[in-house]
Amino acid sequence: MKNFIEKCFFIIFLCAYNFFLYSSDLEKISGISAIIGNDIILDSEIRNSKKLFCNTDVINDFLIQKLMLYHAKKDNSIQINNQELKLKTQVFLSEMKKKYINQEEFLIQFENKNFLEELTEKIRNQQYIEKYYNKITENVEASPKEVKYFFDKKKTQKQIPYTSKKICISYIIFYPKLSEINKRKIIYFLKKIKKEIHSDIDFSTKAILFSEDDSSALQGGLVKGIKINDLSKKLSHLVLSLKEGEISEPFETDLGFHLIKMEKKRKDEIDFRHILIKSKYSKYELDKTKSFAELFRKRILNQKIDIDKIPNVLNQNKIADVIVKNKIWIDENQLSKNMKKAFLFLKKGTITNPYKEIINGKEVFILFKFLDEIPPKPISFEEDYAILKNFVIDIKKKDKVKNWAIKILKKTYYVKINC
Repeated sequence: MKNFIEKCFFIIFLCAYNFFLYSSDLEKISGISAIIGNDIILDSEIRNSKKLFCNTDVINDFLIQKLMLYHAKKDNSIQINNQELKLKTQVFLSEMKKKYINQEEFLIQFENKNFLEELTEKIRNQQYIEKYYNKITENVEASPKEVKYFFDKKKTQKQIPYTSKKICISYIIFYPKLSEINKRKIIYFLKKIKKEIHSDIDFSTKAILFSEDDSSALQGGLVKGIKINDLSKKLSHLVLSLKEGEISEPFETDLGFHLIKMEKKRKDEIDFRHILIKSKYSKYELDKTKSFAELFRKRILNQKIDIDKIPNVLNQNKIADVIVKNKIWIDENQLSKNMKKAFLFLKKGTITNPYKEIINGKEVFILFKFLDEIPPKPISFEEDYAILKNFVIDIKKKDKVKNWAIKILKKTYYVKINC
């Protein structure tokens, strides 16, 4: 396959006769560079990404995915679950939302009436591709003999994979406490929203626009089938006091500030809609929390206090809630970007300066002590057999998909692209 790709850059045409004016000359309609089934690849897709179409590995993956999408849609055994599609769309939007510091910029996307529809269709297509990939590769396995052959080959080539480094740390999280002024601002905002709600549609619209609960916002704030026994005492008491259709006054929990509308009460569970506004800290509150964390660090160093002997929760102050976690092992790949920066040049037994992180949508400050590490090591056939087996299975799956694509290409018209 590799040699074939290296000989020419190609664009695949399936069912091309539907799109060409003269079958004998195979004249291409203006603007269309490729057709796979009914899926059109435009000239602009090629022009806008030189890397995509001038890199043999990338173009290979791109076109194989197009092929899989076309055949997946023709395969009656492959169905897309609407509930799963909604969930994946929500997850994508929540991740997308996190990238926008200014939430108004995120909401501008929804001014395009087709935005959500087009996004959902892209995610649907990706699901088709994933399901077809799984169908092609569902019976792929790796025998111990194959795994041993792979390991010996990598060993000969001095390309044996390494395990990742593991780090042991104790750390302290400082959650800023919201000032009374900021609390009142959020409560006022939610009360204003409540006054503007005159129907079920109004509540759903407000939830989509303003709720910061990523799991329910796009469902109009709807949360279904919640067991009453799973609710906290405070929340249980509040929601059970509401009648069906009634909206609560704004209230605060550890997650932030809420408005709740009771939808349905049953014997042991409820359905409700809610709007969540997370705590927003001012620069003053954040600076004060950071200073508090710096002072905390100095006291640990000066008084030689062991982090492991600090109580797990310290909330008896007006500045921050303090959470302590002791002797936690973390895979280096799991470290956040900020934690990796803080970790640079840190020696065993030393403590970082406080640095900012986002946890559950909240800005916090963290300092941690570097206790120990397990360095990377070459993967062992005996100790890391499961890891090696997964490596081999992944390689075999990719090869099987490529071989499937080669068979399809034998029945496919292609032309060369000059990059």
